[in-house]
Amino acid sequence: MLFAAKPKGYVLDRGEQTTLFARVSSPQTPLVIEEIREFDTADEGALRVAVEALKPKKGSGYAHARCGICPASRFIRRATLDLKRVKEPEYLSEVVNSQFRIDPETHAISVINAFDGLDFEPGRTGSNKEAVFCGLPSAEVARTQELLLRQGVFPERLELSSMAALGAIIDYLKFTESSKPTLVLELGPDQTQSYIVSARGIEATRPISVGLDAMVPVVQKELGLKDEESARKLFFSNTFDFTGMGASLCKRLLKELQSSMGFYEVQTGQSISQLICPVLSSKLVWLEAVIAAQVGVTVLQPEVVPWLSARQITLGESVSATSLDARKLALLGLMIPFNSPASDAVAA
Repeated sequence: MLFAAKPKGYVLDRGEQTTLFARVSSPQTPLVIEEIREFDTADEGALRVAVEALKPKKGSGYAHARCGICPASRFIRRATLDLKRVKEPEYLSEVVNSQFRIDPETHAISVINAFDGLDFEPGRTGSNKEAVFCGLPSAEVARTQELLLRQGVFPERLELSSMAALGAIIDYLKFTESSKPTLVLELGPDQTQSYIVSARGIEATRPISVGLDAMVPVVQKELGLKDEESARKLFFSNTFDFTGMGASLCKRLLKELQSSMGFYEVQTGQSISQLICPVLSSKLVWLEAVIAAQVGVTVLQPEVVPWLSARQITLGESVSATSLDARKLALLGLMIPFNSPASDAVAA
């Protein structure tokens, strides 16, 4: 008797700078990561090429995928709620509007518990008043869904890559029984998203209005280049060693980071000892070590194989462990069934 081949699974992480598309042996764990393709997000045709290459040759239609997206308009904010008001129908919308200056009417928003990642439900919160609000404009959701469909991907689930990455990092800290608070930075063109996480969950969040673009004028000045465009091309090309001017490049960002870290450490009595930057492009990964050195912490370099094995995920022959660096954490987070019996981590 012949048995039908088991369906493959697909996982997509569409970042601001880099997109990752993976084929896995099954839509659910246990699974094997069979292949990963990586390309610039700006190259919209590259995803369709990857889909056609990784789908079974006899397959047709869409690649049904679990998708993570990371638009610049995303937001993740931690807030302390008034437990006396959480059952009021308009209270959570009021928090979004007043504290974050975000219109709840025009945004798709989820609210989760900061320390277990479950959906926030006022009826069963008990003493837990720490919540995380995450979302993006509703129009961005519709636009992205249409774009993915044009590129051959049917999003069976659509979530924020940032939450998947944070979930993965928290889960890894739990798995390794680490007690170290960890600074997570997402450096984008115009701003940096800063998070402090630990094995128990999301401890703090803060958007910083300084991004990679702010470093370009410093490059121009330090190297005496004629214009910013020349400086931009050099900075993003990975053809020059900028580590020597790292402190100057990151001066504005470092000031904000040191302020955030100092506030957290005074409030909690705990020292932040490590850092990880999960969204830097391969040409800018050197920035991670530069920032870590300037703020006096080490770089978190996860040993992913034992962690993934504990989550019933193994690597196929074409996927090397050394390729699964910080930039792959969101992709891996999208594969892990958080809050299942195999993982009691914070959900992404």
